[in-house]
Amino acid sequence: MAKRFIVDDNNIEKKDKDVFLIIGKEVKHIQVLRHNIGDKITVNENIYEIIKMKRDSITLKFIDVAPKVGEPNINTTLYLALIKKENMEIAIKKAVEVGVKKIVPFICENVVIKLDKKDFIKRKEKFKIYANEACKQCGRTDSVEVCDILTYKDFINMLANDKNILFAYENEKTSLKDAIYKIKKEETKNVSLIIGPEGGFTKKEALEISNLQNVLPVSLGSRILRAETAVIYLLSIIIYELD
Repeated sequence: MAKRFIVDDNNIEKKDKDVFLIIGKEVKHIQVLRHNIGDKITVNENIYEIIKMKRDSITLKFIDVAPKVGEPNINTTLYLALIKKENMEIAIKKAVEVGVKKIVPFICENVVIKLDKKDFIKRKEKFKIYANEACKQCGRTDSVEVCDILTYKDFINMLANDKNILFAYENEKTSLKDAIYKIKKEETKNVSLIIGPEGGFTKKEALEISNLQNVLPVSLGSRILRAETAVIYLLSIIIYELD
């Protein structure tokens, strides 16, 4: 399969019917890997042939739609509270490798990362880079959606639009096995997961989330898992059972 690169839509310009110009950081990546005119590469979801190369741009000719590889059959949304930088990178990359479809980062009271509103955009862009890198590394031909960082209030409001939400909470007694059984009976392909920050949710937050009608609070066992470990653990089980 042709080597895959992920280029933002605003860095792709259509020049002719089947001819496109790309700019941005992936141009340098393509050059570093010593691709030349005539080589076939995959950009986003399509296969192209390189027909012209410049220092800061590459011209491509559309060849075909790339075959789908590594795309999950279940739509999983991960609501992930902000955690420390290096752990956030691990959580996002591993979630993408396992098969998550959408990642929604959010703020709650015990989040140790303190950001101003102006930092939200920069941090989200970094999260998108992590997701794209993981897609390329594991061979997925789809793209994982990374949403804007939500305030706690916006996070709660967004949950109201979802169904089959599993809320991993250390003080919950309901087993993950029982919750999965309920979801399986609905034969759904849409599941959401909530993972809190290093300090966990406050009792007030946990009660508010648990009381939402579409939320199933679950225990991940007797051991306290780090947030990034909980992401891998819970997502792997869900996709294994439902995909």
